[in-house]
Amino acid sequence: MRPALRALLGGAALGVVACGNAFTSSSGTDASTADTGTVEAATDAGPTDSSSGGGDSAPGEASVKDGPIGPPSEGGPGPSYCAMHMGMFTFCEDFDSYASLTQLYGQWPNFSTIGGSFSLVTANAFSPPNSLEALTTSTSGVRTLIIHPMPPPGANLTKRRLEFDFYIDDANNIGFASAAAVAAIVLGNDINAGAVGVAFGNGTGPAPTLAAIFVGPLPDSGLPAFGSSNAPPPFPSTGQWDGRFAIEIDYGITTGTGDGGTTGPTACAQLFIGPSPQLSPCLALPPSLAHPDLASIALGVYSGGAGNTGNVGVTFDNVTYVAE
Repeated sequence: MRPALRALLGGAALGVVACGNAFTSSSGTDASTADTGTVEAATDAGPTDSSSGGGDSAPGEASVKDGPIGPPSEGGPGPSYCAMHMGMFTFCEDFDSYASLTQLYGQWPNFSTIGGSFSLVTANAFSPPNSLEALTTSTSGVRTLIIHPMPPPGANLTKRRLEFDFYIDDANNIGFASAAAVAAIVLGNDINAGAVGVAFGNGTGPAPTLAAIFVGPLPDSGLPAFGSSNAPPPFPSTGQWDGRFAIEIDYGITTGTGDGGTTGPTACAQLFIGPSPQLSPCLALPPSLAHPDLASIALGVYSGGAGNTGNVGVTFDNVTYVAE
């Protein structure tokens, strides 16, 4: 990300606290692959941080998670989640076809492991054999992301939805005016194009807060648009699979104004835990994010704000994306 964008957005994470309304990234070392679209060399990430729930596996090997055992498979591994739901989604990823991180990075061509690491988790994978874990090793400037481009949407796009089974390993010590984005719909080929996602922020008590966030594309001059809306407490439990989470963008239809003119397209973001929407009202997006032609999805940890972004660990399985 360009230094100017980091500086302009550094204060926006002030809003991902109990009463705020904004989010974005902090200064720190750039994640060059996530920001420029350049493919990073397909090398495995470093060892997991066992203090954040990771195992003791060597780099690139599958790790063993602490915590409750996930849903058991019946009668052997069986078909993968994506194989069982073939044709139902625009994109599906269950991480079950990879024997190493090198193979994963070959299919997710835009990735970075600055300030953190990825692991393929075997024991306690939500749907065996694998889930994907991201753990921070730094408390600021974290750019531990995998980004995958999505197919161009069809005409009359009404919705984009990124959904996943979610396990929060750790979300501690997130400082005031700081936040960590963990999953996002990137509205272009890289994060400079803007994004809408899920973030952890500083709460009013010991628990962090869960929020939907957006950051607009970098303009030629001035500040990009940004905003957030917090989900109601309690924060999801750590150390267990908490169910399906989703970030959804719903698009309005251009309509007449009654005087011969037209209004532009509109868009609003909603955060879901299971089937339940968490925001009332939804988070209105600026016109710059109202109807993009291209999109990607991003998973991992992207920290931002004015201070300590804490110790964050998250695990994903059965990731789906729908554009319709």
